[in-house]
Amino acid sequence: MMKKTLALAIASVFLLAGCGSSADTVESDPAAYNKCLETEAAKWLDETGSNLDYANEKAAEACADLQ
Repeated sequence: MMKKTLALAIASVFLLAGCGSSADTVESDPAAYNKCLETEAAKWLDETGSNLDYANEKAAEACADLQ
């Protein structure tokens, strides 16, 4: 009985460790991030007529998930 419980515990550890891996992590792409910053800043400047610093700040917020 003890051997079955130990074998089940070891199998559970490997099963849970295998399911817990984060293989779907997204690598950052500097070119995509820079393009996003450029595009979003241009949108803010065109749409609001705001200053460049404000537009860059808003662009950085919009593109934060790519970084």
